[in-house]
Amino acid sequence: MTKELKVTLFALVMSVPAIALAMDADGDGMVSPDEFQAVMPDAPEGTFETLDADGDGLLSEAEVQAGKEAGILPA
Repeated sequence: MTKELKVTLFALVMSVPAIALAMDADGDGMVSPDEFQAVMPDAPEGTFETLDADGDGLLSEAEVQAGKEAGILPA
């Protein structure tokens, strides 16, 4: 791997939202209930639904960030 490619890959990884790295297993930019459960198996029942502010059944980066700011999710 060339130095330029390594630098480019590093820059790409650093630009990916935290949600994609931490919870978004399939890389679609959203966190499904299954992905959430895999990362937060001990979360109290109803936590996902509480975080899903728009009720679409998925968590966006904004919803995860709001959960962190509210203390529902670890920062």
